[in-house]
Amino acid sequence: MLAVPPSRSRSSQRRPRSSPFRTPVRRESRYLQEVQLMVHSALLEAFDDVLRPLGFRKKSGSWYRISGDLYGLVGVQKSSWDESYYVNVGFAPAGKVKEGWLPESKCLVRFRVDAITSISRKGLELLSVEGEEVARSDELRSSLVEEIVVPVALLVDPIGSLGDLKSLLRSGVSGRVFIHHEIREKMFSGE
Repeated sequence: MLAVPPSRSRSSQRRPRSSPFRTPVRRESRYLQEVQLMVHSALLEAFDDVLRPLGFRKKSGSWYRISGDLYGLVGVQKSSWDESYYVNVGFAPAGKVKEGWLPESKCLVRFRVDAITSISRKGLELLSVEGEEVARSDELRSSLVEEIVVPVALLVDPIGSLGDLKSLLRSGVSGRVFIHHEIREKMFSGE
């Protein structure tokens, strides 16, 4: 015959209130989260102030518009690897856009700001949350505008055709660019 263990009362079956898998939030991580939020907010506000007057509309952390034959997008994305942010730029033929919006992942030409030749190393470092250095800087927003936002706006504003985009890819952007085969054929068929 099998021995049946005595049943436990419900109170002994409950899990302890503090799980051994939960780690307490440390003061440093709260500080880092605050700095991260400050950088994110400053970046979004700066892009909004510069891109809206150029005809871009905002959806979440992205700004988009159709200019001429092309749809253009600038998006801010939090890194899933560390405490930094990415600024993504994308283009697609205007005919691909349904209801005025196309996410960055659906753009046929995509790159990050580190591929833009006019953006300095100093500008790229602003996108990486360096805790104390960023938190002590009262000039964070103006530095973001000067080093990141204005160069991105100057890059995307004049692009209204495949010819403009082709010129941009040859002169203003390094080789780290995703170009979908569908648009690559249209842009480079005569070469």
